[in-house]
Amino acid sequence: MICQKSDCWQSGGKEVYRRLEQELRDRGLSDRVQIQKTGCQKQCKQAPNLVIMPNKNLYTRIKLSQIDGLLNRYFGSNSHHQNQF
Repeated sequence: MICQKSDCWQSGGKEVYRRLEQELRDRGLSDRVQIQKTGCQKQCKQAPNLVIMPNKNLYTRIKLSQIDGLLNRYFGSNSHHQNQF
């Protein structure tokens, strides 16, 4: 879940959202992983914010350079070659 409110969106959240979408497609995960835009997550000073479910792991000040590492952490570094988790 990614905050789409103005502080997050203007602090790079929009670009993070787009990169997540692209990376999920590239890795063949877009049919298994859903990105939801949310309202304020009450962390505006640490924007942009991202919550990964189901454990509700909050990531603040997300940068484009962190996307690959996050996806590797949750789905493995070669998930685009896997058919199953």
